[in-house]
Amino acid sequence: MPQLMVLVVDDVRANRMVLEAMLAKMDYGTLTAESGEHAIAICAERQPDIILMDVMMPGMNGYDTVREIRSSANRWIPVIFISAMNRNEDIVEGIHAGGDDYLFKPVNYEVLRAKIHALQERLNMMRLLVEQNQTLLDYQERSREEGVEALEFMQRLTALDKLSDPAVQFYMKPAENFSGDLIAVARTPANDLHVLLADSTGHGLTAALAVTPILQPFYSMTAKGYGLQSIAAEVNRKIKEYLPVHRFVAAIFLCLDGEGNLSVWNGGCPPAIVLNDAGEQLYQFSSKHLPLGILPSTDFDDRMEYFNTNVQHCQVMLYSDGAMDGASVEGGASGVNALIRAVQSAARVEDRLESLKTFLGTQSQLDTVKDDIALLLVDCLQSSSAREQAAGRSHEHIASFYRIGEEARSKADSWYFELRLAAEQLRTVDSIPLLLHVANHVEGLSQEQSGKLFMIIAELFNNALDHGLLKLDSKLKQDPIEGIEHYYEERAQRLECLADGEIVIRMEHHTTASPYLKIVLRDTGDGFDWHSLNDETSLSAQARRHGRGIALIRSMGCEIQFVGTGSEAHVYMQLGN
Repeated sequence: MPQLMVLVVDDVRANRMVLEAMLAKMDYGTLTAESGEHAIAICAERQPDIILMDVMMPGMNGYDTVREIRSSANRWIPVIFISAMNRNEDIVEGIHAGGDDYLFKPVNYEVLRAKIHALQERLNMMRLLVEQNQTLLDYQERSREEGVEALEFMQRLTALDKLSDPAVQFYMKPAENFSGDLIAVARTPANDLHVLLADSTGHGLTAALAVTPILQPFYSMTAKGYGLQSIAAEVNRKIKEYLPVHRFVAAIFLCLDGEGNLSVWNGGCPPAIVLNDAGEQLYQFSSKHLPLGILPSTDFDDRMEYFNTNVQHCQVMLYSDGAMDGASVEGGASGVNALIRAVQSAARVEDRLESLKTFLGTQSQLDTVKDDIALLLVDCLQSSSAREQAAGRSHEHIASFYRIGEEARSKADSWYFELRLAAEQLRTVDSIPLLLHVANHVEGLSQEQSGKLFMIIAELFNNALDHGLLKLDSKLKQDPIEGIEHYYEERAQRLECLADGEIVIRMEHHTTASPYLKIVLRDTGDGFDWHSLNDETSLSAQARRHGRGIALIRSMGCEIQFVGTGSEAHVYMQLGN
């Protein structure tokens, strides 16, 4: 600890020398001043630790000197007045002037040492308090800076400002600076809509960090064409791997395909509600699974629930626990019913989100329990009508392109790729993204071509698997309410029991004046009567019997040929302009 520095102020030199001697014996350093003005100057320059101040001095007396020092000092300097005046009034005036103690002349050595020691203890405590306060201020400033950077990082990571899909509206309100709720929206190469709402345990930065492992697999796998079942399984694996045991994430995955089919995986989230134009509930996707991060990959259940929205235009409302709990404040009513009533209070479908935001904002003022709020509205548009119309297009442009392909068959291929999948792989491998990944890296397709190729492969593969090997009839989908769910339940059961059969997929790149890809898909099923496809009047019926694939592929300007019994299909996709 540095030596204590004491300033002695007295106009009498002998008094200063006596006090200096006493202080030296106490092992304190000393500074001296013969007047009040001199003392003020020394305090400004040297900043002593303690002042021994004479009261009666020519010019500025001791009381006025201390008042001046106190007014300009930026810290506390203990002051002991030393005076021959021993009246109570003198002591009171010294205290009012800013003195901390009072001594009478002649000064007693032991009394002076005791008083300085007591002031030194107070001074040490004050310095420690100042240091601790500064440490706390520094910590708060670092925390503030780190919080700002962390918030910017989370905002960039979640990229809510870039969620601009026209089919999705959303509202998020964190309980603190950081939200444990997360939403993500993306499109597959086939333009299917993928939506994710996740709710981590707790709230704040810890909860926000817990949902970060979700984003990368969701966006990257969606871009590669993986289905939500594969994405949900991968996200569960990452959360299980990276998060502590006591941390898990409730989540709901939603897929809306081009035919208006909804596929939903709900693990621990409130039920997603399908609403008609009047705001009435058509269907409810309740939680059928445990939250992500609880089960290991070997026990994870990726089964989804299905609903077909083509019966009428509708919206799906997804929301976190915070939204439901906030809505539940109203007179004890259930949060789901309160949210539905808020939807129904909107004059137009376009105003529903604002109505929900207003309602939740009002309720949050009454609610003493704060939680993160996330809410999405997904418009389910009947986009399949355009594809049905495309089935009746003239195929003149296809015929001319097909002739180009025929002329080039004798020429060397620049590359080809073939994949053979037996029953075991068909049950476990998501092969379509794998094929697309290979084609993209070898050929360097444009985004438009990649999307077209994905749709071709997906339609051929799904038709071969569903109708060729699993022998499913598309008529199972015709029930407007339970048809699609019954179809996928039957598909899952038959796929689980599939013991024989295989699918072979081959892609060839042909180098011609107009380069093209030839996609060949062959299955070991019984095939179908494809000869009637040349009859335009039967095309729609055949497409309905055997899936949307034939009409969809032809609508994209691609020629499709069937070989033998129809279990082998050849598709020619032009790559040039």
